Amino acid sequence: MRYFTFTLVPLEERDFHPLTAAFQAHPDIRPEGIPYINLLEDDTGVALFGLRGSEPAVSEVLTGHDDALEWELIPGDAGFYIYAHFAAREPAVSLLGLLDEYQLVLDLPIRFTAEGHMRVTVIGRDDNIKEALLNVPPSVNAEATEMGEYRPDDGRAVARLTERQREVLEAAVELGYYEVPRQATYEEIAEVCDCTVGTVGEHLTRIEAHIMGSVVQ
Repeated sequence: MRYFTFTLVPLEERDFHPLTAAFQAHPDIRPEGIPYINLLEDDTGVALFGLRGSEPAVSEVLTGHDDALEWELIPGDAGFYIYAHFAAREPAVSLLGLLDEYQLVLDLPIRFTAEGHMRVTVIGRDDNIKEALLNVPPSVNAEATEMGEYRPDDGRAVARLTERQREVLEAAVELGYYEVPRQATYEEIAEVCDCTVGTVGEHLTRIEAHIMGSVVQ
């Protein structure tokens, strides 16, 4: 089984769903993630939204929103959650429909990026993932960030790196790149990994961003 992580970027000034657009448009609300989402047979859906910011602002948004059929605010240790029963809208319906059509598992939670886009990971057969990506709605761009073998028993951030990234990271650690003071250079790591200095820099930047992002989630 493979996993594939990508960033969903809405095009043509559209969003994934009017509710997420409403949260993102409010200056006192910061969406952080969706730990649960599911479409129901009556053209509605249910979801948990992880948010930070003003609870009264969220209540104001939902009270006046036609797509919020039912909702409840749930306090959390950091921020809060909204349980929402919502009207299903495009392109969210088509995106979630790809999971069933291509037998994919959605690795929750969905994360929001600083730009307000969605960071999504799916798990499945390599061919099915590729076919699903070809059928992403035209109003959304799926930008690949990483992929590799899925290891369900290993929750470490390192386990989600590609084989080449792990090779570069292991070389950097063994050569002392992360010691204080630093004992290795990009050039020395590149020589061990048989690649260019630029490639080492690119890999280490992606590795550090991925691992640090996992630590602060």
